Amino acid sequence: NARSTVTSGLLDDMAAAVRGVTTSGAGGGGVATLDFSPVESTAVADWDTLKTTLAGTATFQRMEAEAELRAAGGGPAHTDNKIRLFGKSESDVRVTLFRDHAGWCPYCQKVWLLLEEKEIPYKIEKVPMRSYGDKPEWFLRKVPSGLLPVIELDGEIITESLVIMQILDQTFPDRPMLPPGGSAEFQRANALLKLERELFGAWCELTFRPSMGPFSAGAVANFGECMDRVDQALGETDGPWFLGGESPSIVDMQYSSHVERMAASVLYWKGIQLRNSERYPNLEAWFSAFEQRSSYMATKSDYYTHVMDIPPQYGPAYSNEDSKSAAAEIDGSGGSWSLPLPPASLDALEPVVPHPNPGLELSAAEAEEAARHEAARKLCSNHGPVTRFALRGAGSPGLKRFGAPLADPYAEPAKDGAPELDLALRHVVDALLTGQADEAAIRADLNANVKDREAVRVSLEYLRDRVGVPRDMSFPAARQFRAHINLAVDALKS
Repeated sequence: NARSTVTSGLLDDMAAAVRGVTTSGAGGGGVATLDFSPVESTAVADWDTLKTTLAGTATFQRMEAEAELRAAGGGPAHTDNKIRLFGKSESDVRVTLFRDHAGWCPYCQKVWLLLEEKEIPYKIEKVPMRSYGDKPEWFLRKVPSGLLPVIELDGEIITESLVIMQILDQTFPDRPMLPPGGSAEFQRANALLKLERELFGAWCELTFRPSMGPFSAGAVANFGECMDRVDQALGETDGPWFLGGESPSIVDMQYSSHVERMAASVLYWKGIQLRNSERYPNLEAWFSAFEQRSSYMATKSDYYTHVMDIPPQYGPAYSNEDSKSAAAEIDGSGGSWSLPLPPASLDALEPVVPHPNPGLELSAAEAEEAARHEAARKLCSNHGPVTRFALRGAGSPGLKRFGAPLADPYAEPAKDGAPELDLALRHVVDALLTGQADEAAIRADLNANVKDREAVRVSLEYLRDRVGVPRDMSFPAARQFRAHINLAVDALKS
């Protein structure tokens, strides 16, 4: 199911623009205008003051500098990239990648990874997956099937992720991603690609089929045995990669996107741990090697986003008793999204790389602060659109629905409540900036100024549950965002 799936990015204004909804004083003539007159409060600063405080932080300054580099086609890999040049000129761009807007599609992820690893200059166009929203007409004219991913190479449309990767590898032969055809290494690559399809089938049988009696034990055993063979194959070469060498190959990329999702889903629904498991040491070394690469970290999601974004065509997932405690930690229902958060740790149930940029040297305290400030930057720079989006929680569902149950791009926000929700979000940002959560002061201020506490609470929860990684922010930042939103939610419950 898809809490994190909305057609537009959470923190942009596309959905409001499509529906003609605007904020008072924001310009434009909307069908409905939301009152954004701020609640005056002595307990929390206004947005201008919060933005000034944020602008003085090292994280803000670093991220602004990175944004400037991104606009020019440079800097590290990032989900917001629109063009990647790798030191070349725009005239060298022969490829356009059409990928999903939410940053979830596993097939898009592997093509995205290959382009980054081979440093092929390319442009990016984002399109919603069909189960999460309408495909734009301009895209359907190019690709009548609407399927993703797609590349346009020298004007030619190419579909199917594995085909795309092979064509790109042949067209841009620098940094080859496959061994020469006919070689023993090439035959090994083919065998490993077949094993990946076998693993995918075992995962689907385990996760998306009803599990009862002996059938459940058989599916568990089959998946475990198949994963054992994958781990063994990873141990047959020098280094962490399937084909050896200093960098990942197409084989690694073919595995990466679905194995990343397997680690989340089999833990959430079946209680099976793939990461930090004594059973799969080579798999862990493989994951760790990927997590040292900025190309992968830009595309990597978190367990919560994965289990909430499983496409409906995979079918509903089925849980068992063994999964309950892990599921509660992943989706926050067991209190794991509450302050104070445990430090980011690679040894956690879900390993947390403290910072998504592998080249940035930060202490644990600096990484925690950077994560808070990243989340604050998102809210500060987009508080109007974010408030509009969150008010859908107290508003009306859209008349047109999509396959993913919680993807509702045509939902209407509540007409009232924006100033009160805005006040709650200012408290969230203040706590993110300072690292100090004065629960009593927040509770007193919200109790004094929020009339419809239920509407504000459900709006905050709606926002919290729909933050997607990497689409909206990195995993460390999302941890902080969700926990600090819960600070305001708990205050409104009191």
